[in-house]
Amino acid sequence: MFIGHYSAAFAAKAAKPEIPLWHLFVAVQLVDFAWAGLVLAGIEKVRIQPGFLEASMLDLYHMPITHALPSAVLWGLGAMILYHFIYRRLTAWSAAFVVGLAVFSHWVLDLFVHTQDLELYWGGPKVGFGLWSSLILSQVLEIGLLLLTIGIYFRATQNQARRSVWPMVIIGLLVAIQIFSLIPPAEAPTVKAFAVQGLMAYSAIAFLAWLLERKRVGSI
Repeated sequence: MFIGHYSAAFAAKAAKPEIPLWHLFVAVQLVDFAWAGLVLAGIEKVRIQPGFLEASMLDLYHMPITHALPSAVLWGLGAMILYHFIYRRLTAWSAAFVVGLAVFSHWVLDLFVHTQDLELYWGGPKVGFGLWSSLILSQVLEIGLLLLTIGIYFRATQNQARRSVWPMVIIGLLVAIQIFSLIPPAEAPTVKAFAVQGLMAYSAIAFLAWLLERKRVGSI
């Protein structure tokens, strides 16, 4: 899953407005930030095979540190504790708990689209409902979740500049990024190039969240 992960960030922001939206955008992709770094280090493994699935060219055959279920729990707990101690003057444990849930949501949402490459425990059986096997179903899920939670976010926050076009522009960019990611490349990128592209995309989208929140109420 790609932009569908940000649905958890919008939902969490609506539930806990004091958390900056860009923090939540980083949280929901924290696991993939780590995954890209570990791929670059040669620790986690992926094969890039155009046509592997209708909606994904990634054969994610070894990623126990980031995408095993117990790893996802530990990433969430670690993020919760770290966030609390970094921002304890601004937020309560409840906000840190929401950040931890946002991190863990990555595994839950991946479960729907991934093929069987998510370990239930280290070295154990792998699961995944495989919606990436269907281009239509996977995109209905991702874009549908995003639009639904953006609506919830907009209703929960007050627009500071009602005539601003920024919210619609940013939503359009997110959908455009999703569509662009589905276009088969003329030449498959190397694994390391793909990991670098991922890090750049996650960072750029978090910056978009910062821009969006400049037009909203409730940021720290």
